[in-house]
Amino acid sequence: MMEKRIQESGQGLLEYALILVLAAVALVLILQLFGISLRDVYCAVVSIFSDSGTCAVSAKPAVICEDDFTQGLSGWQNNFGNTNIQGGNFCWNGATQTFNQCSMKQELKDYVIHLEDVVIGQGPGFGVFFRTTFGQQGASGYIFQYDPGMKNYGSPNGSFLIRRWMNGKEIWKPIAETTIPPDFALYKTPHDIDIVVSGANFTVLVDGKKVLEVTDHVYKDGGAGFRSWGNTTACTSHFSIFEVK
Repeated sequence: MMEKRIQESGQGLLEYALILVLAAVALVLILQLFGISLRDVYCAVVSIFSDSGTCAVSAKPAVICEDDFTQGLSGWQNNFGNTNIQGGNFCWNGATQTFNQCSMKQELKDYVIHLEDVVIGQGPGFGVFFRTTFGQQGASGYIFQYDPGMKNYGSPNGSFLIRRWMNGKEIWKPIAETTIPPDFALYKTPHDIDIVVSGANFTVLVDGKKVLEVTDHVYKDGGAGFRSWGNTTACTSHFSIFEVK
């Protein structure tokens, strides 16, 4: 009888521990849903009992410009080509060039461009302008290109690269270029893209992984836009620009 009670007691403790674990997992998921990290919670608790200031709660970067395309393309200036909304996504087809008006109306210097669910259906590629201004002769600034058509080094998937534009013309020689890995899913697969613009340093991440990094001092400020060429079809579900944290 005593042995049975011990077994039941042990089983009860195990079940209680399992409930605590599940509750902890649920709490972590809820915190992540609201953008709160465990480190921030820890720091907030520490700050109650300590004035050391060694553990500060990290603030989320402020949004400068944002578009989920629910209001159409009223926030974009289409210079040429066919851009439209398809299934709630901003899509471009063939040769296009369009600029985000929120970013172009401000003298933005340092920021992060974040694109969600970028999908290329077909074609040689598309580009994301950054630190770009637009004058009578056209765009001057930088562009990141997701460029399957650029196969300089024998890569079957082409290249990721950054070029300068000057007075509406691209300067052909990239200031940074790397081959796209052979196992990278080029077409019909969503990818997130981040372009970090900080001082003279530019970093590009695809799905959270750094693919390009370069330093260049030519253009000091400017906004963002898109470009595509050839028979490219591509879409993105969300566009935003954040302050550099």
